[in-house]
Amino acid sequence: MRLDNVIENALASASGEDVFIYRLEGVKLDVEIGIHDYERGVKQRVLIDVITLVSKEWCGSDDIGTVVDYDYILHGIKALETRQFDLQETLCGKVLDIALEPAVVSAAQVTTRKVDAYADAAAVGLTRFRRKV
Repeated sequence: MRLDNVIENALASASGEDVFIYRLEGVKLDVEIGIHDYERGVKQRVLIDVITLVSKEWCGSDDIGTVVDYDYILHGIKALETRQFDLQETLCGKVLDIALEPAVVSAAQVTTRKVDAYADAAAVGLTRFRRKV
């Protein structure tokens, strides 16, 4: 199921709730990632975009405690710099795990892009999506 379908379903069943779509875009990560010998032991630049979906009643308060704070995602992603990944699929999955941690987050989408993989391309990447059941 695509994110826009999940958003549409959330809006249709919100019954007085608002749907919040949080975005954290272009997080820069220097991480060891890749399956090739020349990628082992070398950190590569990866850009990460995260979208989370929250359906909840808006209390109207201008207080950070009433919303989802982006800090948990950013800090969780940056903590992955010490890890080694063979595949972007695995890295995406770890970021999805982080994004879905708060109980109020019902779905998330993560895109990773290795920006130095090919001289003739701006990036190589993938997008994964997960919805809580």
